[in-house]
Amino acid sequence: MGVGAMKLLSIPVGLATSIILARTLGPEGFGQYAFVMALIPLLALPVNGGLAQLLTREVAGFSHSKNWSFYRGALRAAHGWVLSIAALVLISYGTFGVWLGWAPTEGKWSLLPIAILMIPLLGLAAVRVGTIKGLGLPAFAEIPGSLIQPPVILLLYGILAWQGILNAQAAITAQVAGAALVFLLASWMFFRVQPADAKDYEPKYQLNHWKSALLPFSMIALVSAFNAQIGIIVLGVLSTDEQVAAMRIAERGGQFVVMSLTLVNMVIAPYIVRAHRDRDKVLLQNLAKKSARGSFLLALPVAAALVLGGEPLIRVAFGAGYSDIAYWPVVIIAVGQLFNVFFGSVGNFLSMGGYERETLKGQILAVVVNVALCIALIPFFGAIGAAVGVAMGIISWNSILFAMVKRRIGISSSAF
Repeated sequence: MGVGAMKLLSIPVGLATSIILARTLGPEGFGQYAFVMALIPLLALPVNGGLAQLLTREVAGFSHSKNWSFYRGALRAAHGWVLSIAALVLISYGTFGVWLGWAPTEGKWSLLPIAILMIPLLGLAAVRVGTIKGLGLPAFAEIPGSLIQPPVILLLYGILAWQGILNAQAAITAQVAGAALVFLLASWMFFRVQPADAKDYEPKYQLNHWKSALLPFSMIALVSAFNAQIGIIVLGVLSTDEQVAAMRIAERGGQFVVMSLTLVNMVIAPYIVRAHRDRDKVLLQNLAKKSARGSFLLALPVAAALVLGGEPLIRVAFGAGYSDIAYWPVVIIAVGQLFNVFFGSVGNFLSMGGYERETLKGQILAVVVNVALCIALIPFFGAIGAAVGVAMGIISWNSILFAMVKRRIGISSSAF
């Protein structure tokens, strides 16, 4: 619940941040910023994709068994991986992108040399956060990234806008500073919670085991990152910066529609585990129906407000320049997320029952649908095409997982 509360609080703070940026930078500048900030998580995947989750699992096991030699070995191996791969990414970009001139340098691409500095910081922070979670302190681990960084970034943007010096380059630089802050705070926490006994042991390594275990975690991270960012990435390549800005606003609106399901997932997860353990299908069905109906009834008026009153809401929040270009993407994403809520906690019921592979299959299908529709529709319809691709990916993923829940667990997870 602590983790959930912090993540939920970050949503309105993120909305306020987007409002300041949208109003100050204008549609073109805001679109450039949004594109680069969507690109960085994909570029950082070789560095930290799945690493935090793997460390959480391994460290939890080593801590439980007091196997501090392998604990220290895992930490050294993780730091070595992050530093070496991050150096390779930065050197490759500097050599091929900057020195040989293979990377574009106009418009939004001029922001990339600044933003790419986040990659090693994100990787090192992932090592710290994953380790702290593995030591049994998940809420403590989320404090730097979920509780402290968003309001600090919001404050920085507010000060820069007040001084009249907030532009896309300054916004990206502030994000680099925010990533550095998260790394420093996570490092301080990391050293504070280190087991006192661990420092007396020599590191031991299970490199082959860790490398093979990292692959499925990285695949899940890759698919999740693509699902989250592909609409904006394809828009940035095939359309205009203004259309990217419209899609960013649509995604912010969609977060509010799905917020009720996010909270419900956090509350019911332990109950799903217990019901699976006891093989209590009646309890599982009750959990599924009641949680889906409750979250759907909360999400429905939010989606209705965005559909019926989205244009004036966008105008008031983001400015008149966005109402025409962002309204229909907001409507489409809101409807897609409403379907997401309607189908209920499909991913939770599968994952807690040991069917993680089924969840991954559904996510991969969503990526395929999402990418195919975005590439086909964006050249003709811009942000509307991207929103259709993303919404259809969401609906496809939920439909497949809904069928898998019925087949594997024998319950219906939807609201009705």
